[in-house]
Amino acid sequence: MRVRQDGHALTDSATPDLLIGIRRKVTAAPARYNLGDKWIDIPTDRPHTVAAPPLTDVDYRIDGPSELIIVAAPAHRLAGAVDSPALIERLAPVYETPFHDPLFEALGARAWTEAGRADGLFVDSAAVAMLSILLSAADARRRTSPRLAPPTDLRFGRVIDYIEAHLAEDLSLTDLAAVACLSPFHFTRAFKARHGVSPVRFVQRRRVERAMRLLSEPGSRLVEIAHQCGFADQAHFTTAFRRVNGMAPGAWRAARLR
Repeated sequence: MRVRQDGHALTDSATPDLLIGIRRKVTAAPARYNLGDKWIDIPTDRPHTVAAPPLTDVDYRIDGPSELIIVAAPAHRLAGAVDSPALIERLAPVYETPFHDPLFEALGARAWTEAGRADGLFVDSAAVAMLSILLSAADARRRTSPRLAPPTDLRFGRVIDYIEAHLAEDLSLTDLAAVACLSPFHFTRAFKARHGVSPVRFVQRRRVERAMRLLSEPGSRLVEIAHQCGFADQAHFTTAFRRVNGMAPGAWRAARLR
């Protein structure tokens, strides 16, 4: 969607989407956002793009008018498009600071224009190209960041594999830290620096994403889905799912299968 705003302070509640904001008009008014651990300044001297991971509350403080295009991309659809279940984590470096790419911004503006003309093929092509630019930006930042050296990537690769293999079980911070060969304290800090969210938030996101996939299968029972996704019971599943999607699992499935 295209948005024009005056100065404001607000919190965007967590959704299952990767959120991308392309700020088109530059003003001198200070602007910043917070993904949960610190405020990040938004440039005032050039257009830029801000990306925020799924299942993350984002605080914004914008002191003057702004115009931007907001793209909400379902994380599970993106992961399927590039066959990468860890796509959202691979993009972690682009959440840390705004970035500027003229081609990305031009594609976003063109996709917005074409979206109202029923040219779905162009919009899909633009989306793939924009995703490619995001991945390139993330990989470039990762290569130049000393805290993301290859041994750390290998450690956290093992952690991600462990989470995926044991998602239906009771995962503890101690267990995950042991897989990474770190203390729970250092593991928590390093995990958030690497993936942009805490281990608890990451596991919750994975469970909800798996539940969304299972809910798309006709005939699956909610209590079975809750068990397969590691929720304590159906009530816990419903509460966590509603917190992310704004509705109960049954209502969410009914809205998509009708």
